[in-house]
Amino acid sequence: MFRNKCAWALVLITMLAAATAQAQEAPVGRWWHSQQVVNQLQLSPGEIQQLERSYEASRLKMIRLKSQVETEQFKLQTMVERRDMDDGAIKAQHRSLEQARSELADERFAFFVEVRQIIGPERFERLLDMAPKGRRSQR
Repeated sequence: MFRNKCAWALVLITMLAAATAQAQEAPVGRWWHSQQVVNQLQLSPGEIQQLERSYEASRLKMIRLKSQVETEQFKLQTMVERRDMDDGAIKAQHRSLEQARSELADERFAFFVEVRQIIGPERFERLLDMAPKGRRSQR
């Protein structure tokens, strides 16, 4: 029963962390493909190309980093479910998981900052204003 409680606690913590990380993201997806957004922000073809290149590079990194998070989560879950738990090993694995999550969050933030550099602070503010209200209030 203790093992089941630990497993459920781990699942809940993981879901909460994922929801928090997603809430920190600004615009989702390739918003610069929307003609309405392009017109409102007056994006140039060069800026659109920069955004596309940055997105692709960042997306590849995030795919790799998300995979690392899932791997570390699986390792921790497996350790917690064992009958003979090694507290030191579990704590070390938890640190590995948090490091992987931190690297993923850093990459998300780096892309966020890069977008701001490409389009400038004024248009970036306008872009954030276009985001759904729930996302805007969490900024």
